[in-house]
Amino acid sequence: MIRSFLAVVAVATLAAAQPAWASAASLFHDGRFAEVAAAGQAEGTAASLILAGRATLIVASFQTTDKAVAKTQVDAADRDFDAALAREPNNIDAALMKAQAVGYRGKLSKSPGLAKETRTRMEAVVQRDPGNALAWASLAGWHAGAISTLGKFLAGTLLGASQKVAIADFETALAKDPKSPAHPAFYGLTLLDLSTDNAPRATQLLETVQRLPARDGYEALLKRQTVDVLPLLRSGDVRGAQILARRLLPFGKLA
Repeated sequence: MIRSFLAVVAVATLAAAQPAWASAASLFHDGRFAEVAAAGQAEGTAASLILAGRATLIVASFQTTDKAVAKTQVDAADRDFDAALAREPNNIDAALMKAQAVGYRGKLSKSPGLAKETRTRMEAVVQRDPGNALAWASLAGWHAGAISTLGKFLAGTLLGASQKVAIADFETALAKDPKSPAHPAFYGLTLLDLSTDNAPRATQLLETVQRLPARDGYEALLKRQTVDVLPLLRSGDVRGAQILARRLLPFGKLA
């Protein structure tokens, strides 16, 4: 009897020691992005597939150093968003993430056609959901990214990109979701990327980032990404801050 009891206790203890099955949402919250894709695809809901694709985009844009690998990862994420849209055609989050995937593919391939498609998709999301802060920030990033890649004149002439619009859209994103450290992080890094003259405003934004608590693994990643930029700005090394900011923006680590 005692041996049987001890055997049950041992089994229960062993089971308790094993990690519980983690959902895509919990993995994403913990910043375990490399594990999210498999979990999200296994769950098979629109929400889990969006998380799967979003996590893959994060790995591609912030952690991958090889361009060919990054392209493959963006394509994989795009398939997850397509699968989510197949389940829920009107899902606004899936539509926004699909736009980001198209934009990343356009950035990696330097395709004006994909850049124009990205803007159309993002503007459609903003029209459908004007309160969506991430959509506004994504559209702001599109304008700023085009200028950074092509220069102000060509980006404006070929794509209709505008620095003024980028700044206005970033400010809208901050107003729509003031508790997110992600928006001031991207805004501050983007301003530095565009010009060292933006250092004062970038400093304000990155100081805001450090005061805001991260609500998931993505926001925690951005807080860690930006923490080393502030000392450079405060010491007056604006050029050094700009170089680091460019490395911290999506695909800045590609060789």
